[in-house]
Amino acid sequence: MRSGEIPEIRSQYGIHVWGEVVLLPLVAMSVALWLDHGAPFTASSYPWIWLIPLLIGLRYGLAAAALSSLTLVGAGMGAYHLGWSGQPPPLKQLVGGVFAALSAGQYRSRWHAQLSADGARTEYTEQRLELLTRAFFITRLSHDRLEEALITQPVTLRSALEQLRVLSFEARSGISTAGADALLQLLAQYCRFETMALHLYRQGRLQDEAIAALGPAAPLARTDPLLVDATEHEQTGYYSVDQLDDPDQEGHYRAVFPLIDAAGQDLGVLVVRDMPLLALTEENLTVATAILQYVADESWASAQTVSLHRSLPACPVAFAHELVKLQHLHVTSSIRSMLIALHAPGTGAGGAVLDVLYSIRRGLDLYWRDPFGTDRRGLLILLPLAGPSTAQGFLERIDEVLTERGWSGGLAGSGIHVHQVTVSRRTPLELLADCGVRPD
Repeated sequence: MRSGEIPEIRSQYGIHVWGEVVLLPLVAMSVALWLDHGAPFTASSYPWIWLIPLLIGLRYGLAAAALSSLTLVGAGMGAYHLGWSGQPPPLKQLVGGVFAALSAGQYRSRWHAQLSADGARTEYTEQRLELLTRAFFITRLSHDRLEEALITQPVTLRSALEQLRVLSFEARSGISTAGADALLQLLAQYCRFETMALHLYRQGRLQDEAIAALGPAAPLARTDPLLVDATEHEQTGYYSVDQLDDPDQEGHYRAVFPLIDAAGQDLGVLVVRDMPLLALTEENLTVATAILQYVADESWASAQTVSLHRSLPACPVAFAHELVKLQHLHVTSSIRSMLIALHAPGTGAGGAVLDVLYSIRRGLDLYWRDPFGTDRRGLLILLPLAGPSTAQGFLERIDEVLTERGWSGGLAGSGIHVHQVTVSRRTPLELLADCGVRPD
């Protein structure tokens, strides 16, 4: 049965239906009186007059059958008392006729309830099937896009950070042409920007000519509303998907990223003229903002590293430089990083374990050997762009490596105390103090 039949059945109890339920027994009684007004109920050996309530019960249900039977009995009693009929309704025929009509009505009501339930189940199943079909289509489309993304770009922002370390040396003395070209290639690879240009500030004025461009080069459109808004408010500006079809939005750019270092100095502006529609997502734009912020903070971080070294001369330059940048990256973009402090006991195999961990360090992570003083063995590890779950996985991998090399029980079995600190809005000195590092 089609689900569209249910509303039709439910809507047929209108005024005309109840009129039919009442009028048909009256018409049948009139016909019976016309045929034999002396004995209208027994004029024939077959009680055909009770077919009317029975058929009404089969068509409309129990309530209609009861009302039709009462109408017929009432019409018979009324005709007898008015003298139109010489016979009241016979009791046996009356009981049998009413029972037959009510039975037919009850059957119809139960059948209709079952039919309605089956229709509702069918309608629900069709809706579920439609939803599953749409979900399957979206999943297949997402799978295709994921395959495309895995082919065209690396998986994580951590890999991008490895390449940004190469660009950092260019950024310390200002953004050079080679560094700008490499930065645009990196953004094209990770964020799928197709046409873009980087314009720098010179003596407080944004240059018309780009220091580097990807795609067709074009002068800076200073009157573009997106550029004006982004530079005035010093924040990323872009059009949402629903605004792209708006004829009033006739700008030259799809997104604009101001390049501002941690000290608030304007370094430049990245303008994106063309990008895929699927790249216009908040997550993708956040990644682009984080990459640009990371590069812009290099010059600021260099100055901050000098002050950090005054308090902690033993701190490695690369470690201090990276910690300052990641702390500011968390403040501006809420991207987390982790510090893991490993405190070894004065005796035992703790020192040897720390030497093994330092020898197998990963390229992205930064290590500071013996940060707690010459008399206290330890190791401080900085995990860029890692949250608590990533840090926990890192510690579990260390335990596996140590177990494979003969140190059963991992770090805990070697007597090494582990302390984790999340890079937050506190100053680098405060974060290092939480790890147990004290100024000289």
